[in-house]
Amino acid sequence: MSKHSHDEAEEYGKCSICLEHIPVEYYFSAGDTLVCYECGTEYVLLSKNPVQLSILEEGEYQDDEYDSLRFDD
Repeated sequence: MSKHSHDEAEEYGKCSICLEHIPVEYYFSAGDTLVCYECGTEYVLLSKNPVQLSILEEGEYQDDEYDSLRFDD
């Protein structure tokens, strides 16, 4: 296995729902939210090297912007 193909493999995570590859772009960092383009499942990037993703549970958001939003009926 060449170094080039090893580096490419580390630039993708794998969706645990639909098993599609999720690209991890160079500008992402640990703690960022990624979305599977195929099924829409949201993940938190835990590590880039190696790529480790954790499913973002429903109602759990990493962005402080969501904490300040309130919706009244």
